[in-house]
Amino acid sequence: MTVSFATLAALVGGTTTAAIAALLPLCVGIDRVRAVLADRDTLRERAVEVAPLVGVLAAILLVNKGLLRQIEAFSFEYGVRATTAIYAVEGDLVAAVQDAIPAWGVYYFGPMYVVGYVVLLAFPVVAYAFAETLRPLKRLVTAYALNYAVGVACYASVVAYGPRSYHRVPGADPDAARVDAVLLDAFREVTRLTARVNVETNVFPSLHTALSVTVLLAAVSTHDEFPRWTPVAALLAGSIVVATMFLGIHWAIDVVAGVALAGGSVAAADRLVR
Repeated sequence: MTVSFATLAALVGGTTTAAIAALLPLCVGIDRVRAVLADRDTLRERAVEVAPLVGVLAAILLVNKGLLRQIEAFSFEYGVRATTAIYAVEGDLVAAVQDAIPAWGVYYFGPMYVVGYVVLLAFPVVAYAFAETLRPLKRLVTAYALNYAVGVACYASVVAYGPRSYHRVPGADPDAARVDAVLLDAFREVTRLTARVNVETNVFPSLHTALSVTVLLAAVSTHDEFPRWTPVAALLAGSIVVATMFLGIHWAIDVVAGVALAGGSVAAADRLVR
């Protein structure tokens, strides 16, 4: 049975909305939510204050997703082809990760990579709207924007295929271990959704890793105010980072670069918001 893009998007959106509705009373507290929602003046002031940062993030996302094919074409014309160099550094590490995890792991890591990722990124935006100050929300949105801005620049300047596509790259080592496209094999229709927002050469750095670690660092910094969110964020972020390699989408080098990008973006966002 073929599932339409609209149906898949609605399924992800509905699952994300349900997850946020469940996490709000658990991690934020129903009394805090009611108190903020009851004060319309505060809500209006907060919306006005954070709107410019959300606008910048939206503009960067528009460039990233709206010009997806143009950025890809630019990278092929002017970018550095790095796939074989990445394999030369790390070898069959991703294949070893796949071998270490049972095949049924795809039914955990697949949904985590798609739905868990959206929940992880969306929930703190909602939760921090109910924080004592807007600083956590402003810092998070700024860090998101910085991650995406650097990611777009990297994708425009580096052409790199993920491990699952390595053997199709000219000059690939024929003795390299095969990495399976397990997400495609298990959830073929889902890849139609991801293909709308990404291209297969956008792997360095891993933005799934960068944004997941960004959320985790933000959760740690707000642990005193939202202590229950920290372990949830750690579980989701850790699962997504592992999923990027287990599903054959990213190299370990992409993941390391994503962690570094997250640290730099959070530090820069902290300074900018101050």
